[in-house]
Amino acid sequence: MKKTLLLGAGFSYDLGMPLTTELTDTFLDLFSEKTVRQVADVLSQNDPYSAGRPINRAAIHQGMELLLEYKRAGGRNYEELLTNLESLGDLPQKSQSDRDSYHYLFSVFYQILTETLVAYQVASYEVLYQKSLPLFAELESLLNDKETWVFSLNHDLYLECLAIDLGIPVCYGDTSEIVFPINNLDLAKTFRFTTSSRKSFVRAASGWFDARGINLVRLHGGLAEHLYSDKSILCNPPLKHSCSAQLIEDFKTIESMGYFHSGQHVGGGKDRVITGPDGTLDIICRAMLTGGHKYSKTTNPKKGEEKLALFEQVLRDTDELTVIGYSFGDPHVNYRVLNAMVLNAEMKIRIVDPVHRPKPEFLGQFDYNLRVRGAQCRGPEWMSYVQGEKWDVEQSKALKDNEMYRNEITRRVRRVLPR
Repeated sequence: MKKTLLLGAGFSYDLGMPLTTELTDTFLDLFSEKTVRQVADVLSQNDPYSAGRPINRAAIHQGMELLLEYKRAGGRNYEELLTNLESLGDLPQKSQSDRDSYHYLFSVFYQILTETLVAYQVASYEVLYQKSLPLFAELESLLNDKETWVFSLNHDLYLECLAIDLGIPVCYGDTSEIVFPINNLDLAKTFRFTTSSRKSFVRAASGWFDARGINLVRLHGGLAEHLYSDKSILCNPPLKHSCSAQLIEDFKTIESMGYFHSGQHVGGGKDRVITGPDGTLDIICRAMLTGGHKYSKTTNPKKGEEKLALFEQVLRDTDELTVIGYSFGDPHVNYRVLNAMVLNAEMKIRIVDPVHRPKPEFLGQFDYNLRVRGAQCRGPEWMSYVQGEKWDVEQSKALKDNEMYRNEITRRVRRVLPR
């Protein structure tokens, strides 16, 4: 039986990463009625696009007021907030200056959310990872004897960390490398990314495993994943480490990369200013996708959607798709699963979720012959059950006990975020 995994936020919950609601709360708590207006005034004075394309104060204030209204209403989904902001620019009466202003504000929010997730990655690894690692010891019970395709909707590095520490080969499909100086102050200190070409990001590419190991595809991009050379090259941290701590150190190094001009660090957002291979100023783009425009609304293959196309390819001959911690909130993912269930009559789905929810409506037509099954438990609990066909009571207790550390993780995150 050929198994494929689809991972959502619930998979990383027991390793300390925030759920959508928690991340949204942390983000919104950075803003108050007073600070929002101060921030809006400061942002309105910037000129991010130049070349005769000014932003305007009214649009910036409107976007910030949208955030305040969302907070007052008790909103707890940052994706929804970002989608609402993007929608302002779709209104027909808006000017180019208005649209540029909303786009700029989106980039500011994106940068803050990225910094928040980076802080969660570092803090959760320091506080909780080693305590949780033994609870994921049976990860391999979910894998094939040969290669296993894992599609993740998360941005964190925890599947890679687990694979490294549990001795499971893992790769991004990369076949090449590129070396950047960490900054232009000392060109001798460099970082080596593994890379793959976006146009060759297909199942037949030579970088993927065809034997035991995890072929990892981050459908929404990863915190450590970047795009280079007009987004044609995918750059990732190397994964051939002896322990996960080395990968986390690489992640911190990637975050520290930059370029200095007259002694001052040159800022950036999604498009990060770094030092290029030749020592001059260069640009590398964060690959993390968020908001309402992650992918297009139609399922025909398109440039820039190579990861979704690969997801479709793999599902064509998947016997069982195990879904862990995903609440089916992304239409572009659901469409591919739906199409695969239609085209692949042998495919079954196992939905692992500790919260009892009705089965997704779009899967209702396939709820026969055990094609759609659930397991009301956490990811580590399911791994152990698959391995031994019995529930591990002590493991369940340890998972519950580990929740006490989540407040400490959040406190550390909030301490390092700007206010």
